[in-house]
Amino acid sequence: MNQIRNTLVAAILITIVINAVEIAGGIEKTILPGELLIAALVPPWLIYMLIPVAMLVSSLLTVMFVRRDDSEVVPEDVNNVLLESGLGAETSADMIVPEPEETPKVAVEQPGRGPIPINVHEVPTTTPPNPGTDIEVPTIFTFEVAENPTDLFVHDGTLWVASQDKDGIANYSKDGDLISSMPLHPYPNSLSHDGDELWVGTYFAVRTFDLKGGMGSAPVELRRPTDMLYAGDSMWIANSGRDVVTRVSKDRQIIMNIESGTNPQKLTFDGEHIWVVNNGDSSISKISLEGEVVGVWETGTGPKGITYGNGHIWVTNAVDNTVSRFSLTGDRVADYPTGTLPGDVVHDGTDIWVANRTDKTVTKYGDDGTHLGTFHLGKTPDTLVTDGSGTVWAAHSAEGMVSKLVMENIQVATFPVGNAPEPIIYDGNHLWVGNALSHTIMKINLEGEQEAVYDSHGREPNALVFDGENIWSANQFDHNATRLSRDGELLGTYSVSTLPRTLAFDGERVWTSGCWETLLYRLDVDGNAVDPVETEGAGPIVLFFDGEHIWTANAHSDTVTKFSRDGEALGNFEVGDVPIAFAEEGDHIWVANWREHTVSKLSKEGDDLGRFDTGRLPYGIEFDGEHIWTANSMDGTVSKLSINGELLATYPVGAAPAKILSVNGEIWVTLTSDDSIVRLKP
Repeated sequence: MNQIRNTLVAAILITIVINAVEIAGGIEKTILPGELLIAALVPPWLIYMLIPVAMLVSSLLTVMFVRRDDSEVVPEDVNNVLLESGLGAETSADMIVPEPEETPKVAVEQPGRGPIPINVHEVPTTTPPNPGTDIEVPTIFTFEVAENPTDLFVHDGTLWVASQDKDGIANYSKDGDLISSMPLHPYPNSLSHDGDELWVGTYFAVRTFDLKGGMGSAPVELRRPTDMLYAGDSMWIANSGRDVVTRVSKDRQIIMNIESGTNPQKLTFDGEHIWVVNNGDSSISKISLEGEVVGVWETGTGPKGITYGNGHIWVTNAVDNTVSRFSLTGDRVADYPTGTLPGDVVHDGTDIWVANRTDKTVTKYGDDGTHLGTFHLGKTPDTLVTDGSGTVWAAHSAEGMVSKLVMENIQVATFPVGNAPEPIIYDGNHLWVGNALSHTIMKINLEGEQEAVYDSHGREPNALVFDGENIWSANQFDHNATRLSRDGELLGTYSVSTLPRTLAFDGERVWTSGCWETLLYRLDVDGNAVDPVETEGAGPIVLFFDGEHIWTANAHSDTVTKFSRDGEALGNFEVGDVPIAFAEEGDHIWVANWREHTVSKLSKEGDDLGRFDTGRLPYGIEFDGEHIWTANSMDGTVSKLSINGELLATYPVGAAPAKILSVNGEIWVTLTSDDSIVRLKP
């Protein structure tokens, strides 16, 4: 085929040259050799047509000869050898897809290599910070809804949710049980009710439904409606694409378009007037029920949300990270700090709630602007709604979830400590906190008051243990352990594991190790070295004594190992992804699985009794005599579970909770990003 193609190409080139010379009159055909004369006499168009025909024939021949089954031309004995070796000669056979092999979630590190560090999930500091006095925090109940919820509306004891990814709306009970759902036009993003029908705004229109799912008449065509409210026998719609507020009658007739400001976003009603926040020109407008613009006033930069509460208008300023309080005459009374990128704002009948989207928190204020608390949700609060009786719901668009926030008289107090606190222990009288980046150890009473601050005599004290008389500290950066009296006197410094991350006391010896280690190191109470113990798993990041046995959590092999006090390995048991903390509950051992967001329940013989969901990146776990608690470092929360693994409640505590401790019925948690500890009274 290549020879034919080359011959044809040469013929074309010769034809082009000869015909060009002939046209110029510079050649006589009688003096040409025979082959060239033939080429000159052949019409060029014929040659041009032969090329694609030849290529087509070549392709057909290739298919016939190359794609056919050639197994018969291979000697049978050779073919058998090839097949046995996995290199079969048959080209027409089906493609062989290898069976998938299970890949460990965490790569098991070879001895001597450093595994990937595992730490508390660092997040921005809680803003505004919570006070040292007891404040009431909400109980958080989170449930799944349709993907990308964009708006919420409470009506007649139920919750309506607009879902943009599913192009529909759904009705839920207040606790998240699905009642009904219905499809809709694309991109629903706002909800309201006129007393008879539910109104749903989409990208280009507004449609109505009865509460049983029946669709109303033809839609009202608008341009990017972003919010709606019903007042004065009309539906008022923020028509952001046309920079107007549109007033629509109940029979869906447009009454008027009101030029309120650039890019109107949200609406609220004070009982007499409509208020609109205009994001494009950083202003708010006040509109009478007849549609007259009564006044326009400047806000902070990038206003996003607006609500009415107890005689004032509240506006969030997304760029300034503030919320402004206005009188009903438009006077700007005060600005109050919020978290980062505040968005929606609601009044729950008593207090003001602001959604801080970047921080994944909500902040609560009194009617006079008093800061009542900043609460971590662990998920971005995009939209807020309230039933007017103190309960608030937050939609999390990215996660396809909604959180219900209920005030149940749960109290939390926050106390400042050093930089990056992680370990917390109790000696029977005082709390002891290790501040990893201050290189200090604090002695704190049960009122949260600091009684003393001691040098840890080693950098990064990441673990503490009490031996009945003295305090031991594992100092990660200096690869040592120090022993201090309870008056802070240094009693000894001892070389232990590389990057020690954990300590445990078995009644006679102090054990230590780290996730870079293959050995468990031991010291007696005077600091004398005892023979080390070989690990059974990779990355022994945490040690725990249950009163009889030592347990190790092997972060890089997803197992826990049980040892006798003499160092004999009694069993190695699988748990979840990256085990990182232990708790003892009667005859059971509970393990926090950091990267899997779960806890494992084991018998003390190592039987797997279940794995249960908790918050994200649980870094600490504790049993308070009745419930299991986890510190969820990614969410800024603690979770309470029954001993059967049922998630009972979640409470916000602060930024990056690390270790958790139960003392006298109260829960203490270290907050690594907030440089504080909290006391929670369940």
